[in-house]
Amino acid sequence: MSTVTITDLARENVRNLTPYQSARRLGGNGDVWLNANEYPTAVEFQLTQQTLNRYPECQPKVVIENYAQYAGVKPEQVLVSRGADEGIELLIRAFCEPGKDAILYCPPTYGMYSVSAETIGVRVPHSADAGQLGNWTYKAFPTSWMA
Repeated sequence: MSTVTITDLARENVRNLTPYQSARRLGGNGDVWLNANEYPTAVEFQLTQQTLNRYPECQPKVVIENYAQYAGVKPEQVLVSRGADEGIELLIRAFCEPGKDAILYCPPTYGMYSVSAETIGVRVPHSADAGQLGNWTYKAFPTSWMA
């Protein structure tokens, strides 16, 4: 009788993924790393007794409204996520058909674009004509990411 491993149960495209290498693991220096997708200055965070044992609201209205006003967009155009990884994953799942669509990934930029796409089964070609791009384009900015 053969033993089944967790690797045997994973989808083939997941087994064939190139492991993600974080910017810290790859090394480097400086204050702004596009491939780390990090804001260059720390933001103050306060943990209170009222928030310690509660899940945060997944789409907090006040945050969405204030960010929309700051960015000059409508609140319904704002998606709040628990970091770039989740936002990238949600957008690819919502707009890309596995086995059909592709995203164009142009390093140096944040590595999770290609990791998320490949995990979901969306092709990541090394080059493409603008006319061949599907539903989504990621653009890297020094202090934030925007889709």
